[in-house]
Amino acid sequence: MFQKIIPFTLLALLVSGCSGSEEKEVTKQGEEKALEEKQTVEKTGPDLSTINQLVIPTTLEEWQNVEPGVFALDYTLEHETSSWPQETRELRTEEKKELESVIAAADDTETIFKALRYYFGSKVYNDLLDQQINYAAVMNEPYLPTPTKEFGANENGEAVPTKAFLLLDASSSMLLPVDGKQKMGIAKIAVKRFAKTLGEQNEVSLYVYGHAGTQENKDKELSCTKIDEVYPLQKYNEKEFDATVDEVAAKGWTPLAAAIQTAHEASKDVEGPITVYIVSDGAETCDGDPVKAAEEFAKDNENRKVNIIGFNVDQKGEDQLKAVAEAGNGEYISADNSEELNNSIAEKWVIPSMLDTFYIRLSGPNGFTVSNAKYSIGQVSMKISNAVNIESSRFREMIKVLFSEELITTEQEEELSEKVKQHADQLKAINTQLRDEKNKEVDDEYERIHQNIEAWAQEIEKIRAEQ
Repeated sequence: MFQKIIPFTLLALLVSGCSGSEEKEVTKQGEEKALEEKQTVEKTGPDLSTINQLVIPTTLEEWQNVEPGVFALDYTLEHETSSWPQETRELRTEEKKELESVIAAADDTETIFKALRYYFGSKVYNDLLDQQINYAAVMNEPYLPTPTKEFGANENGEAVPTKAFLLLDASSSMLLPVDGKQKMGIAKIAVKRFAKTLGEQNEVSLYVYGHAGTQENKDKELSCTKIDEVYPLQKYNEKEFDATVDEVAAKGWTPLAAAIQTAHEASKDVEGPITVYIVSDGAETCDGDPVKAAEEFAKDNENRKVNIIGFNVDQKGEDQLKAVAEAGNGEYISADNSEELNNSIAEKWVIPSMLDTFYIRLSGPNGFTVSNAKYSIGQVSMKISNAVNIESSRFREMIKVLFSEELITTEQEEELSEKVKQHADQLKAINTQLRDEKNKEVDDEYERIHQNIEAWAQEIEKIRAEQ
């Protein structure tokens, strides 16, 4: 009996020992889990590594790439660029907690200041700085052709008034882009400058073709038979001519032959030198024979020519247009982009009169142009400066809140306020420098254009004196 009791007692002790061991293990695991949870809680808070990596801008490039504050995205552009001080809204609970956690984790003023910028920095700098940096001083620059003595002169070398028939291709292919701009828009600018440079001494006419119907087959007959003289042959009037050009819309097919024939018929009874100038981006598509039409126009009259500016044409189109110009005793000029098109007509020109030269000298940008450009620059600069003021005011209000909540000391408040002031002063200095640079670009562009005009005018006077 005694022997039977002993094993049972041992078994009970063994079981009891195992149970105590298991309880201790469970307790240990619970303590470790609680410790992990505590550590996780302690780690919860601001991402100080992100805040510390924040770049406080000291250069234009750094300022241009600065990120907006995560809590400042709801501020409007009007609020951020106002000339008047704006009330800072009260801190939201989550915003206040974020600031408190930053100060609890790192109470140095450099980190706190970066936190202010990280959370409440203005969101408008990027767009305003891009607008200012990318501002281009674009001014009216008159077309300054290089004239030849041979063209438009009689047997005594004296300038002879000419008549110019401008034929503008308004077919659907002119809707395609070149240099990021529509061909038709570029061609209109070139035609306007062309007509303006001809001046008061010469009569001008403008025909358009391809502007009727559409490029669809059902509209082919309409598009191929409608050629309109939209500006009748007369003395040039800039306002009327430009308004006429602006109304032209590219739509249909390319009746090049019919356009030349129309100009031919209209000029049969016109005396004096006549030149047809064609601005086109492609070959005939209306089954006509433009080579024959040009030959008929120039036949038996050396003072009649067909000059063609091929604008961004393919090889097939260029081959035909060259043949048309050759048949018309004229010149073919290739222009692959907007700059070449604007300069292409300088290959052949009438020597401008003294009155023309005088008007071109006056046609460059004037003081109002410069003033308007600098005003635009100044307006953007003022918005940037206002944004700096509003942002700085917001930072100062946040510092007051932190001090009133006793989250920072008096010394920290003073240091932070000084950092805000120095930061604002530095940004304003960069803004002023950028404004001055842009104003200088305006002055330089104005000076460049007028120097070119004066050099051109002197060359014209020299050529005229040699006649």
